[in-house]
Amino acid sequence: MSLRRGLTSMLILATSLLAACSTIQPERSIGRELDDANASLSIKSAMLRTEGFALEGVDVEVTEGIALLTGTVPREDDKRMAECLTWSSVAVRAVANEINVGQAAGFRDRTRDAWITQRVRARLLSDRNIRSVNFNVETYGHTVYLLGLARSQAELERASSHAALVDGVTDVISFVQVAGTPSSLPARGERRAAACAGEPNPSLDPDVIDPNSGPELLGGPESN
Repeated sequence: MSLRRGLTSMLILATSLLAACSTIQPERSIGRELDDANASLSIKSAMLRTEGFALEGVDVEVTEGIALLTGTVPREDDKRMAECLTWSSVAVRAVANEINVGQAAGFRDRTRDAWITQRVRARLLSDRNIRSVNFNVETYGHTVYLLGLARSQAELERASSHAALVDGVTDVISFVQVAGTPSSLPARGERRAAACAGEPNPSLDPDVIDPNSGPELLGGPESN
């Protein structure tokens, strides 16, 4: 009789654990995270190798296939080339080009941005209704950029609210995908024409030639 009770208890526990796991799905997959990290590194490396363009001030973050470009470059041509190079990564399915053209931010502003990022991450981590590991937080020019995967629109709005409440934040821009929401982005091939117009189509691998390179910017961001 005790054995039967033990088996019953184990079955109940297993069912509870499965139910608990289902409440935190979907998760960002390890494979997707690796693809994103490799894409970020290869794009940045390509920027540093490109001659004739000042791209060392560009920061690249790829999350769920969406590449966020921030930082400062001296010319519009530099900004366009940074986006063109980003589209050369096959892991990238959308580009958010938020690069500023002008003078680079000073030490005080960079320090403030880093502090804001940490405060936003801390607020997301402390909220049990938010799966913080699914979000990537970047700050540039006191603007917070959110990337990643939200389980619902309500979770995304909650995360955006946390970011907006941090002292010093001037704007919150979301490139977060909501689970279960179909993508409205056109086919990749349809977007690869504008950024590289008039430029030789670059490749992240000099031994690989991609005849279809040349993209277009991601549609307007969601602001909160």
